[in-house]
Amino acid sequence: MLRRIVFLLLVASVFAATGSPAGAAAAFPVKTDARVVIAQDQQRMLIYERGLLIRSMPVTTGLPTARETSTPAWTGPITDYWGTFSSFGTTQDDGYWLFSDRLPDGRWNGDILIHGAPYLIGAGGEKVYDTGGIGVAPISHGCIRLLPEDMVWFRGWDPQGVTVEIQPLRDPVPTGSKLALGALLLGTP
Repeated sequence: MLRRIVFLLLVASVFAATGSPAGAAAAFPVKTDARVVIAQDQQRMLIYERGLLIRSMPVTTGLPTARETSTPAWTGPITDYWGTFSSFGTTQDDGYWLFSDRLPDGRWNGDILIHGAPYLIGAGGEKVYDTGGIGVAPISHGCIRLLPEDMVWFRGWDPQGVTVEIQPLRDPVPTGSKLALGALLLGTP
């Protein structure tokens, strides 16, 4: 009988300390066992925990036709949560700061974040999202954009402190049909 009581107390203390029964999956990643890969050639965000791919989401990265709008290759932690912010005449929700981008001559080129799709407020007060290019082509000003529903999941996953690797775009100059697709997405002739 004493063994059962000790066992139950031990199980109860583990449950109280972790908030979940022993062996249950955590709601958030173990920061040292998780990583995010931004595969620019695929326009995908790949989420890994314990070396296993747990989620793949479409993104759009920076427009590669100029260094000022491209997304540079980079590895480091996801840090500050910026929440909602405005830039380039639109609003973005759930921004997570990655790093300050510098041009080859050392000039500041802006901050690179992961955030939800940009939007404007419609006539009825609703958010009108610009999801063009997400999962299709790199068209942002350098940040990594997610679809609104994927951004909700990402924020709930709690990415702060997780390492992100932004892989370089191997074909930085769109040609032929890619250039035509980019122009179509941007609404330019």
